Amino acid sequence: MIKRNMSLIVTNQFLTNLADSIFTISIMWYMYDITQSPLSSALVTAVGALTAVFIAPLIGVIVDRKEPKGSMQIGYAVMTAIGVLLTVAYLFWLDWVAFAIYAALILHNICMTFIGPAKNKLLPRIVGVERIVKVNGYISSTSKTSYLIGQGISGVLITIMGFVGVMLLHSGVYIIASILLIFVINVSLARDEEESEAASTKKPSMFSEFKEGWAVLRNNRPILKLSILASLMNATTIAGALMVVLVTDQYGGNAFQFGLFGAFAAIGGILIGLVADKVTSFAKPYIVLFISLAGAGAAFMFMGVTSGLYVGIVLYVAMNTLMTVYGVLYSSLLIVLVEDKYRGRVYTLNGAIATFLMPGFAIAGGIIAEWGIPVNQLWVGAGIWVLLLSLFFLLDPDIREIHKVSGKKAKTGDVATAGD
Repeated sequence: MIKRNMSLIVTNQFLTNLADSIFTISIMWYMYDITQSPLSSALVTAVGALTAVFIAPLIGVIVDRKEPKGSMQIGYAVMTAIGVLLTVAYLFWLDWVAFAIYAALILHNICMTFIGPAKNKLLPRIVGVERIVKVNGYISSTSKTSYLIGQGISGVLITIMGFVGVMLLHSGVYIIASILLIFVINVSLARDEEESEAASTKKPSMFSEFKEGWAVLRNNRPILKLSILASLMNATTIAGALMVVLVTDQYGGNAFQFGLFGAFAAIGGILIGLVADKVTSFAKPYIVLFISLAGAGAAFMFMGVTSGLYVGIVLYVAMNTLMTVYGVLYSSLLIVLVEDKYRGRVYTLNGAIATFLMPGFAIAGGIIAEWGIPVNQLWVGAGIWVLLLSLFFLLDPDIREIHKVSGKKAKTGDVATAGD
């Protein structure tokens, strides 16, 4: 049963990320095509980040109130409708299609926010806590695969099928993902908790539950610190959002060579995701977090130093591979160190904190580049910043106290129970 659940949820997440990748890339391309404005394309990223900051925390409350499969199914249903509505807008409301796209983006990101925390609540129930890192590794690997496929076929699909065809395909993939989810079986539900919830006739207000979620995050010192660190790390968006400029100006690359960066990085992420359980367990979590982040920071920095295209590709692959290890362990900690009933709220609050700085720094990077400051200098500075942040894992006592994330001794709850 557990192996069957693992296959179903990994395939479900592959399809989810494939549809999301096709949708996002197609929207960014189409917005730039109809407006010829780089700002309009950049706003696609900004809208996603702002949604995570201001709307996601409230969605976390809803997710914690509902059964996780139900929350995911709501997300799939609305995202299926989005493709259909954009098709109608394109056919009958073309003058306002840009407005419809931004509105659809907000809805789409809200629905993805339903799926993320709900998946985190569902995983321990269908595969067991001791397999969380392994399953997260598989999901990461398939996500990289779906991203690679989506990046590669989006342009072809737009050419062959047009905007309408791509939007309808996007809806169809979500329908298949939703159907697969129906066959996932809960095998380790917290029955006592569910029975007590069912016996309760009066639920607290959403605001009260939001405050409760914030209190849990505030008191869970390791997760709170990881959230703040993620926010500080996302200041690197000042450089990362200008990747295409770095490849063009620093490396003298063309569009095909720019695509090689993403393709090889995705392959590296796929391979490391398959062995993430072993890679993340060779040492205590704080050591793995330090090594992966410090290595990624060094690669980020040297990408700004070198002018060799293929050296840049190798460094980019190394950076993304190490950040995949970091991401798998980080997402697993969000599950293992948080009780089931708070997991949706803590997940979305973590996301809001982590993405808070992204829009401002992305815009700042664009403005700095417009002033004529070489983009590679931003990459060097951002890499040094990440290197400095990585030292936090060696110094912080709360992170150092986490002893076990996967395996038979892994437990959910607060950090004290996570490290036996």
